[in-house]
Amino acid sequence: MLLVFVVTGNVFSQTNNLTGSPYSLFGLGVQSNSNIGKNSGLGRVGIALSSENAINTYNPASFATIAEKSFLFDIGFLGELNNISNSTKDEFRLSANFSNLALALSLNDRSGIGLSVVPFTDVGYALVGIESNVEGSQDNFISNVVGSGGLNDLRLNYGYRLFENFRIGLRTSYLFGSIKESESILIGTSFLNIEEENYYRGFRFGLGFQYDINDKYSIGFTTDLSTSLNGSQDRFVDKSLDFIGTNVEDEQGLDIQSFKLPIEIGFGLSSKPLSGLTLNADYKRNLWSFTDQRDDIGKFVDQSILSLGAQYRARERGLKYWQNIEFRAGINYDSGYLEVNNEVIDNYSFSTGIGLPINRRGSSMLNISFTTGQRGAVQGILIEERFNLINVNLSLKDIWFKQIKFN
Repeated sequence: MLLVFVVTGNVFSQTNNLTGSPYSLFGLGVQSNSNIGKNSGLGRVGIALSSENAINTYNPASFATIAEKSFLFDIGFLGELNNISNSTKDEFRLSANFSNLALALSLNDRSGIGLSVVPFTDVGYALVGIESNVEGSQDNFISNVVGSGGLNDLRLNYGYRLFENFRIGLRTSYLFGSIKESESILIGTSFLNIEEENYYRGFRFGLGFQYDINDKYSIGFTTDLSTSLNGSQDRFVDKSLDFIGTNVEDEQGLDIQSFKLPIEIGFGLSSKPLSGLTLNADYKRNLWSFTDQRDDIGKFVDQSILSLGAQYRARERGLKYWQNIEFRAGINYDSGYLEVNNEVIDNYSFSTGIGLPINRRGSSMLNISFTTGQRGAVQGILIEERFNLINVNLSLKDIWFKQIKFN
């Protein structure tokens, strides 16, 4: 399996995928780095955050905080530069694309609703020039493997304020998408081409609550239920011998094993210790071991994710432009969920961000964040992946049905 991770030289490649991570080879791919609004600059926190001025999909209860007659809209762009290395070689990969589309609005003074579509997992790997022996002979063959695609999360969130300081929320996700893998094998002047595209789809349900202890402290809780994503496969195989092409296999709608997603439990804390300063902390636990499934190269283990974030804004509604600028920073540690040869593939990242007002009230923002981090390590059969992300989100807020009064 070491050949799977061989980096094949100083190569610079660009794709339309949202990742260039070789670890997207496993499972359904790597967790998407796409975020809505300001969450990217805060280290991916949000369980205890409100949605008063920006859409927060980390907790459906937050949608109850959308101000009455308000409408929120968010569209995002993600760029990712990966540096992948083993003990001898390095490779650079660049990927970029639109990352999210979301809208939300208040239903009345107690409830709000939102609809969003974001990538759920991303796949984008290329294994080029893998040389192997033909079993039972002295001949060698060269294979190239390319993977792309991923799953999307179409999510409906609903939040309701039960009491002045207590909110509950429900969410429904429809997960769908496909993962395509193409492998070409070259033996002398002959070749074999194999294309497989796996399709997955299924619903997932979750809930959450938020509680304001006082004006300075809020807590939150979320859970997403376990579910199985149904799968099917289209498979195409052709070969060429002595420059004569032949179709070997062409099948569609083949049944494949479902993929199980675990129960996810999250806790969040938000505090305002000083005027204009907000501190946030989230902890999530994903119970992968209860899914009782394995990947071809490893097994799934329980996953812990810790996120910390801070934001500063001089005035809630400042009269001067600079008073409405938001400065953000965050860190994120993910213990990983795939264990290979008793080594778990973990990752960590550091984020900084800024929110630039684009209207007089400072409620609509151009959110820009930069994240740098590392996944895996140069040890055993693993490799080290260093990634750099730029998230750009246009987050708009407007008020509907507002009467204009004349004196």
